[in-house]
Amino acid sequence: MELNRRKKIAVILGARPNFIKAAPFFREAKKYPKFIFTLIHTGQHFDENMSKVFFDEMSIPRPDFQLNITGNFYTERIGNMFNDLKSILNKDHYDAVIVFGDVNSTLAGAIASIKNGCKLFHIESGLRSYDKRMPEETNRVIVDHLSDILFTTEESANINLHKEGIEESRIKLVGNIMTESINLFRDILIKDEKYKDYNFRKGEYLICTIHRQENIESKKILSKLLDTVNKVSSEYPIIFPLHPGTKNLINLYGLENRLKNIKIVDPLGYFDFMNLLFNSGGVITDSGGIQEESTHIGIPCCTLRDNTERPITVRLGTNKLFPIDKLNSETIIEHIKKVKGKKVKIPLWGDGVADRIFNIINNEI
Repeated sequence: MELNRRKKIAVILGARPNFIKAAPFFREAKKYPKFIFTLIHTGQHFDENMSKVFFDEMSIPRPDFQLNITGNFYTERIGNMFNDLKSILNKDHYDAVIVFGDVNSTLAGAIASIKNGCKLFHIESGLRSYDKRMPEETNRVIVDHLSDILFTTEESANINLHKEGIEESRIKLVGNIMTESINLFRDILIKDEKYKDYNFRKGEYLICTIHRQENIESKKILSKLLDTVNKVSSEYPIIFPLHPGTKNLINLYGLENRLKNIKIVDPLGYFDFMNLLFNSGGVITDSGGIQEESTHIGIPCCTLRDNTERPITVRLGTNKLFPIDKLNSETIIEHIKKVKGKKVKIPLWGDGVADRIFNIINNEI
């Protein structure tokens, strides 16, 4: 009887990068009726433009559980996520839990999984920035060492895990599921001309995103970033989809005047954002995923950080790090002009990733 029982898998999502990675995963899941999936949305990103729009656009199933997590500090919110997730997992027997990436929902889900004796699969394992200021770095390391199976995107991730003593049998190099989303929706992503809504010209504007905790929680650093972006806007028009957390701190610090020459918009859905990225001249960001997305489609990327957990994007030449203490607008403009139009061979495994993941899951549960 137990052999014929359909296996139950909980999939935990909470933030924009999770939703993007989940689209190819759930499309592939339809081929495996032996599994019963329960989708749990932690509510880490609760704003409609950061959450609901992704489910609508990318045909991700409606969540079976929608949490309403509160807390004044991120550690408090992680604790509340863990308590709620542990309770859900404890009410029914789950054979496995799937977590994606490095956000706080990933950490809370991983710990709840272990506490309930579920097998843990981590998609996008092994990435390391070696920067302990980043909460995401702590999340990555903990989740990787808790996981039973670690799905990696590139060879450097495997090397990182080997150095940390992770057994070879637990490490599975499958490729980059985020870039598979680009390939999956490419026809939709490139057909529109969203840039015309803002009176931009194709290839002659930049996109900016800033949201990393280490960049926005210091008034001094955030001021420097905004001043630099404002100076770049004298050469290229810039559109800035403003993350709610960044917006709140800009208002708190009284930095609104630093945005006077920049087109500020609310967070964008995946399709609108990627259409703007495809048609842009480059991107200025502190995001991890956007480094990969821009590299995958050959768009110059200027990363406002001292380091990156995605070194392949730098090695390929499309992405360049801009440490905060050496930041200036001239070097950003120089990089964009140097890389613009450059052809690169992208070894990011954007096809068949979900298929490889499911072949492994199918043999492990």
